[in-house]
Amino acid sequence: MKKLLLVLAFLMCQIINSQTFSTNLTPVGWEHNILFNSTTRYTVTQQGPTANLPLLFDGIMYPNHIAGVTPENPVVILIEGLPGYHTQAGAWIGWTTRSLPATRFKIEGYDTYNSANTWRVIADYSAVDYGGTNFSLKVPVGGTYTKLKFTFYNGPNGVVGLSELFFIHPEATVPFAGLLSQINTNWQSNGSNLAYNLGNVGIGITNPANKLDVNGTIHSKEVKVDLLNWPDYVFKKEYQLPTLEEVEKHIAEKGHLENIPSEEEAVKNGIYLGEMNAKLLQKIEELTLYIIKQNKEIDFLKKQNVNNNIISLQIEELQNEIKKLKTK
Repeated sequence: MKKLLLVLAFLMCQIINSQTFSTNLTPVGWEHNILFNSTTRYTVTQQGPTANLPLLFDGIMYPNHIAGVTPENPVVILIEGLPGYHTQAGAWIGWTTRSLPATRFKIEGYDTYNSANTWRVIADYSAVDYGGTNFSLKVPVGGTYTKLKFTFYNGPNGVVGLSELFFIHPEATVPFAGLLSQINTNWQSNGSNLAYNLGNVGIGITNPANKLDVNGTIHSKEVKVDLLNWPDYVFKKEYQLPTLEEVEKHIAEKGHLENIPSEEEAVKNGIYLGEMNAKLLQKIEELTLYIIKQNKEIDFLKKQNVNNNIISLQIEELQNEIKKLKTK
């Protein structure tokens, strides 16, 4: 029994000692790479031979082969606008590929911590060969690195293979931040909100032309539309209300109300709800003015009719008086 307990205790010690616990002092996984989809989240530029930049930050690990790389014409990739979090510990930087790795390269970071505002060399293999298909290094000097510069000087037959560039920074990101977005998109989460900052979204359509294109029915409890103006100008004294004769003429010539799209235009181009509601309200307000005007005219005619009746009665009385006088 004692021997069995000793064996179990020995095995437990081996298991514990063989484990690597992730803390802010030890490397953490790729899920904390803040460079995911850098081309849509930050500003990425390049000099020298052309690389397919989005492929270097998509997390897919597919190698991008860059031709024409020489010490005189290196590949320089600059990433700007990184979040200003201090890399106190546990931040790692590097690159990876599975074919044609560069043996000469340099990695630099622009440190703004405590207003240092200086470029620091993080890794320098520009004068000595590096062997391997991947490279990672703990950031040697803690700082706030808002820019990174990767320079690759050579590769087999002038070709450099790169799959991913990474900056594993657990204090500057949450797991997989930025990875939801693909090459040319930019989904970002903020608490319980999910925002899409670039490009268009299509539902039931593959090539959306607007921020949101839906090929189907939208069902909601409420729709709010922002407007630039509202047609209450119709009620101002200086507004020139078209006459009914002008309205009739326009309908006869065009087949629709003025400033309202025709059936052909509406079917072809659709309508903008906010703009159309404003135009319809303008017509309702104009119609209200027509009704008010006509009501006044009707009241006037009624009064005229009453006056006419009074005059008719007075005439009838006079005629009766004349008859009486004639009979005497």
